[in-house]
Amino acid sequence: MSVFLLKSILTTVVLLLAIIQAFSGLRTRGYFRRIPIAGRTLRLWHRVGGDLTLALTTLTGIMCIYYAGVVLSPPRVVLHTALGILAGLAMILKVAMTRRFRRLLGHALKIGAVAGFSLLGTFVFSALWYFILVF
Repeated sequence: MSVFLLKSILTTVVLLLAIIQAFSGLRTRGYFRRIPIAGRTLRLWHRVGGDLTLALTTLTGIMCIYYAGVVLSPPRVVLHTALGILAGLAMILKVAMTRRFRRLLGHALKIGAVAGFSLLGTFVFSALWYFILVF
């Protein structure tokens, strides 16, 4: 298995986790009522799922930097890099807000949306591109 295939698979898993995070976050705020799970259980899943998403995003980013290096030649790679950094920073900011700076909790939904859409863009410019190119 090549490193690029592994990174693409990890990016796909991170995107799937981010989608689950979006639905669980909306449900805990009362916007999406179709998930029949108790609020306390859902909040716990959202927190653990967020930690797992952040850890896998960090692992994938480290793999990108270690194996591919810092390459700024095609625009796709520049967008991939910028969106990956933005996604990681948004997730770290959201974790800091929810665990240390509770008074800023009203902005958590916006920061989560930035993280999610950045992960979607990172997926499009990396894993989806790789899967289309290779398969």
